Amino acid sequence: MLATALALVVVCLEISTALSPGVGVVTVFYYSSWDPAYIHYDDGSGWTVVPGVTMEPSTNETYPQPFWWEKNLPANKLTFVFNNGAGTWDNNGGNNYIVSSPGIYTVLNGVLTTVSVYPAGCASNCNNHGTCSSSYTCTCDSGWYGEYCSCGGSSPCNGHGSCATDGSCVCTSPWGTCSDSDMCDTDLSSDTSNCGACGKECVVKQGIANATCQDYVCTLACESGYLLCDDGEDCQYGDSCSLPPLDGCEIFTDNQCAGDETETDTSYANHMWFTPHPGDADYRSSFQDYWRMTAYPRVTYNAARTQATVQIITNHVDSTVTYTYSFDGVMQSSNTKVYSTPNDQGPVAVIVYASDGAKLHVQDVDFVWDAPTVSRTDGDFRGGQKGAIVEMFGWPDAEIQAECEAIAKMGWAGIKVYPHQEQIMSLQPYDNVMNPWYFMYQPVSYRFEGRMGTTEDLRNMIYTCRKYGLRVYADAVINHMVGSGNDANPNHRSNDNGCNYFPNKNSSAADVSPFYSQGYSYTYNTHTDQNPLQEFPAVPYGPLDFHCERPLNSWTDPLELNAGWLDGLVDLNTEHEYVQQRIADFLTSLLSIGFSGFRVDAAKHISPDDLVGIFSKLKVNMGGSLPSDFVTWLEIILGGEANMLMCNEYSGYNYGKYFEDALYAAGFTSTEVFQIKIWNSGYPKEPEVDCNVISRTRNAVQNDDADQQNPDSTSRDMGDYGTILILAKDIPKHRGFEEQLFSAPRGANDNDNDYPIRLLLSSYYWYNNNGYGIPDGQSLCTSCRYTCSGCQDTPAYTAHSDSSCGYDTPDYTRTHRDKSVILAMRKWMHMSTDLSNTDMGLPSNCVAY
Repeated sequence: MLATALALVVVCLEISTALSPGVGVVTVFYYSSWDPAYIHYDDGSGWTVVPGVTMEPSTNETYPQPFWWEKNLPANKLTFVFNNGAGTWDNNGGNNYIVSSPGIYTVLNGVLTTVSVYPAGCASNCNNHGTCSSSYTCTCDSGWYGEYCSCGGSSPCNGHGSCATDGSCVCTSPWGTCSDSDMCDTDLSSDTSNCGACGKECVVKQGIANATCQDYVCTLACESGYLLCDDGEDCQYGDSCSLPPLDGCEIFTDNQCAGDETETDTSYANHMWFTPHPGDADYRSSFQDYWRMTAYPRVTYNAARTQATVQIITNHVDSTVTYTYSFDGVMQSSNTKVYSTPNDQGPVAVIVYASDGAKLHVQDVDFVWDAPTVSRTDGDFRGGQKGAIVEMFGWPDAEIQAECEAIAKMGWAGIKVYPHQEQIMSLQPYDNVMNPWYFMYQPVSYRFEGRMGTTEDLRNMIYTCRKYGLRVYADAVINHMVGSGNDANPNHRSNDNGCNYFPNKNSSAADVSPFYSQGYSYTYNTHTDQNPLQEFPAVPYGPLDFHCERPLNSWTDPLELNAGWLDGLVDLNTEHEYVQQRIADFLTSLLSIGFSGFRVDAAKHISPDDLVGIFSKLKVNMGGSLPSDFVTWLEIILGGEANMLMCNEYSGYNYGKYFEDALYAAGFTSTEVFQIKIWNSGYPKEPEVDCNVISRTRNAVQNDDADQQNPDSTSRDMGDYGTILILAKDIPKHRGFEEQLFSAPRGANDNDNDYPIRLLLSSYYWYNNNGYGIPDGQSLCTSCRYTCSGCQDTPAYTAHSDSSCGYDTPDYTRTHRDKSVILAMRKWMHMSTDLSNTDMGLPSNCVAY
């Protein structure tokens, strides 16, 4: 069946690739990451059979591979669409693509462009071997055949066949047509690239020790550990041959919670090692050897934080292997190495080698002493325990770095960035935009390779900010990983009647990590015969590190709050010791690269006891105490469940008195408990929604926040006590509420000491009334490859502007540059309000209102 299908495609190619752009030919160049892309068309005589004909990789330098595809078709008009051969279509939003004359055309991101137009006529002028009639049909010269007189002459078909009346070649044995240019050019009896049929390889590759093509038959010998499968046509890893995909539109429905169960059953422990092997179609070099080995560095400090012990934690599919470790090029057999200041500086490059040849380059290791010391002599900063922090939403690291000096002069205590973990990116729109901001909250790994910059970009930005006396805070996503189905597996589909197929996701890293989930999958791993579950090798996490799948339908049920999959995000089982330790190790790496603290995203979906466990392990990693300038604030959004979450310490799920007492019981000092704050989501309308069960000195507050960068957000109701700048666009009103945040915040009895951490959002305006795209250049529709119809561009803008006085339009808001707000903040921080604009990092024309 495979050989027949290939032969049919070959015939199509023989006829069409004999053509070249010109009279009577429609040439289409199509930009897509599909490999290959298919064109399904109607030239006036009816539609081709689905999926159509295969397009060839473009050979035109103007439209180069890897993403440009081309097809020359004999036609004087054409209606056409594209697809990937597996059910995903580009049909111009249901309108089809239509051209009314021969010519050269391009289709890029749903836009059909005419490059040149040719006269109507017989395709290629009957190849100069016939006469074209007024109805555009060819009468071929004697000895020439085919609709466009494409086959004939003294030695047709490359001398290895004869012409049929339709112009195709009838090859003599053992010859076949396997290239786009020459007919009957391949010896199918012995060609190792086309053994017995076009495209049927018989070559040595991963798992195959020897391959011989003789008499149309490929004979394989498998490497050790591989099994001969598919009637002798493939060598597969393991002791069993792979299973076929599920039938119809079925998808796997494993690992669903039953009743009050929250654990993923231990029977799923072997659903591991889903990463493709070298030689597999979907393998990428950046996947390294994650198909058989994982590793990551754990850093622990001494009490003075002048010494750090780096321990490499490894796992391998073969438990008998031995390891060798390279620390900055120095090889050793021990997985542990000790570093001390001032002699040792990071970052340290770590490579792990296994005795079976596996190799992994893991995240570089930084140390807390590498980053410049933050020094501020002005203001009431209290060693980092009081101050106003600017949230730089949608600002790339390089732009923040350029802004650091000015922000420090203005008097801000620090800046908070958004998640810098490696995160998903897509080649198709979501909510009609490319790579919406909420993708930043779907981490792929704990590598610092986020959308806003590389590890080096991040490190440079932090060091620059700290040099100017500005602390930097992270956004830690530790409750979950990606949305189920948003992963590197190329095989996803819906289980409805449409059986809609959709592609894999990429990540924000240039060297993308492998990452897998159970959602919408229908194929087995060809090496393990297991369907995918949750696996993130670059962390590493495996299936048992996650809760079983449970929808989060109740906001007052502690079990669902803790173990439910929030919006389908695969939920980490933070009850497990390993998960707590791995999160603590990640938080340690944040502090090691120079962050002074972090916001904990979705904290109310991590039980209070689990958070105590995580912070306890972080404390151990940091030498037995939290750094003196450390601050964290937990996102606990309160609504109807406020009594359970804050007011009633006996509710069984309480972040108020119960959580505070649990911290004390775990050995946290009063100073350390003060450093772990609750973000008061009731501010400014109802700050007392938490029943005042904890001191206001343990609250962090702000007006509008990034969750309001969402047209449908209902996470906070500020009523008449606040306003969302990008929605209301009322600058004077918004400015007034930001000034009030510092002069007289609602709920504060002691403005000098209550709410010691106050946050201000510096964001961007929506484009086309769609708040999901970020104007950083990565929400442009030019990056779209699939289902691009309806994609809305979010234009790119520069975030940093030395000439800004704040409240800018139409791009970044830069509210932190408003002089009125700055003066209110400086007064709260007991800083001079009589400085010149230059001394406050502002242009001379900026005024207070």
